Amino acid sequence: MLAYGQERAMRHKRTLMNKYLLILLLSLTYSTCTGQNFTEQIDGKSISTVQSYYNNSIKKKESAVNDYIGFYQKYISGIRGQECPMYPSCSNYGLKAFNETNFASAFALTSDRLLRCGHDHKNYSLTLRKNGFKSLDYPAYDKPPIELYYSRNSYYFAYSDTVRDDSTSLFIKKLINNHYYQEALLEIMRIEFQLRTFNIDLFINKVICLKAMGEYEKALFEFDNKCPKAYKSNPELAFQIALVQFKLQNYDQALLSNSVALESCIDTFCRPKIILINGLLYASKYDWQNSMQSYKSLSLFDSYEQLSAANFMLSEKAILLKNKSPSLAGALSIMPGLGYAYTGHKQTAISALLVNGLLAYATYTNLKNENYGMAILTGVFNLSFYIGNIYGASKSANRFNEQQKKAIINKLAFNSNL
Repeated sequence: MLAYGQERAMRHKRTLMNKYLLILLLSLTYSTCTGQNFTEQIDGKSISTVQSYYNNSIKKKESAVNDYIGFYQKYISGIRGQECPMYPSCSNYGLKAFNETNFASAFALTSDRLLRCGHDHKNYSLTLRKNGFKSLDYPAYDKPPIELYYSRNSYYFAYSDTVRDDSTSLFIKKLINNHYYQEALLEIMRIEFQLRTFNIDLFINKVICLKAMGEYEKALFEFDNKCPKAYKSNPELAFQIALVQFKLQNYDQALLSNSVALESCIDTFCRPKIILINGLLYASKYDWQNSMQSYKSLSLFDSYEQLSAANFMLSEKAILLKNKSPSLAGALSIMPGLGYAYTGHKQTAISALLVNGLLAYATYTNLKNENYGMAILTGVFNLSFYIGNIYGASKSANRFNEQQKKAIINKLAFNSNL
């Protein structure tokens, strides 16, 4: 009899939790967000956007949430004819959170996202999707893949040494300089096959082509496995490998490669560009002192004096940045929205205050009218959004701090022509 009662209580609990989720999903139809479940071409492959959000290192959980959100995306999402301004969309964000974390955490994470959605875009990095620019926002426990971050188009040019080129080499370099990287790479591979000997000039341009095409791992594989040891200290090749490591955010490896390039460099042409990139690499590690030192060293080269001064000032500015405290932001969020306001998320602060205020009022009204069933439902949602407001505000402090530093690093990268 006791076992039956416990089973019935558990069944009732599961039903109640499912109701909470259903109401949350229905509330999404009145927000500015709509889920997106279409196929994108990523690295030449057709990948479902829903699946591409998942972290493969985290074991996914089966739950009724998938059915509810799937129903919302299939039948309700497109009613308003609008798209979520953030990536992944709120519904896909919820799917990711519920599949990769526990129920309580996912509920709070999704509530926080709903409060933030469509607001304060300057506090997020951009990603370019098939349907335009979006604010890139993953749950705090996960990190977006490098390739999702938007960066301006970079144009790469062929490497030339002092040896006179034959017509084939000139053709390859013309292809690279006109941004036909795929065609240039095929031509390089054809020549390599015919020569059967290693050509450092060709190999450097091969790395440049792979870097331009975003094939960073492939460039490192070529360097590690196909470049003879005697050529690995070539200053131009070491410099190009440092740029590849920079693109992969392997800053320590990039600095190591640049140190090899500096040791091998015997002229005043290659040294300044290596020192320039070193300044950016140190900045990317938030090592502003060494970044300033690099730019100070750059001023010794006459043609780089102006650039050195500008980048030095940017690095100096980074040291003076005032960070927001995550713990203070969380404490201020006892009053809904105050923590978001402190971290510069002003529109989100208003949203948090309104949503929490309305849910609190609805809970109070239901209790007053002795409508206890609805009081429990609105109370649970009020608690979820309240916890989400505290958690989200503390994370928004980290986001604010990161975006301040990234803004300076992006300026340094722009000045460095990267």
